Formats: sequence, C-alpha cells, structure tokens
Amino acid sequence: RLWLPLGHRLAGAEIIELADIAREPLIMLTVDETEENTGKLLSALGAKPHVAFRTRSVEAVRSLVATGAGLAILPDLIYRPWSLEGDRIESRDVAGALPVVQVGMVWRRGSELPRAARDFIAMAQAHHPRHKS
Repeated sequence: RLWLPLGHRLAGAEIIELADIAREPLIMLTVDETEENTGKLLSALGAKPHVAFRTRSVEAVRSLVATGAGLAILPDLIYRPWSLEGDRIESRDVAGALPVVQVGMVWRRGSELPRAARDFIAMAQAHHPRHKS
C-alpha cells in the first residue's frame, strides 16, 4: 500500500501507478526486506528510487509522511489509522503486483496460545481467508 499525506496530488487519483510513485521522494523503512522490495519494484520500471529518508522506525515513517516529506510503500499490516499521525496520512492501493510480506507463527502442539496470539491469527485470517491454521 502507498502511504501519503492528506491532500497529496496522488490522493485524488483513481489509479496510482508505480511510475507515479517513482517521481516522488520516498521515506524508506529499513527493516526486514521492505527497503529491498521497494527498490526492486521501482528498478523494474527503470527508475532509481528517490529516497528522502531511511529509518528503522515505523512511527518516524508515519510522521515524515504526515508532514509531506515523502511517500512510503509499506504492508497494510502496519498501517494504523488510530496511531499518533494516523489522521494525517492515508493508505491507497497501487496498481500492479506488489510484493507480499509473509508472516508465519510456530507454537508447541497442545500448548495454550496467549490471547494476543489468537487475536493476531484471527486478524491475519480475516485479511487472507484462504490461509487457515
């Protein structure tokens, strides 16, 4: 998903293409394979990402996007509209295939799962009903 500040020119677009994003400054989250995947996406278009800022903090990405410092391409899983800057950013779909972040869980057979783990599984299954435990 594309994170952008309220009122950004792309917020009103019916379809947002990767080529549109390639011309924008990006705020890059540098955890796991997120930065690498975003770079590969834009490189496939023949565009070198214009990275305005790199950070390991999701909250910093939210703040920087909210202030208009750049856009971010991040998994929907970490978009939280109720967060500190959540009312100043929006998340939009991007046309084309974006990489999927795979998440797995392992636990001992027969052990009781904590409520947080059960809630996470329920949320993940609601987003992707074809994946069941």
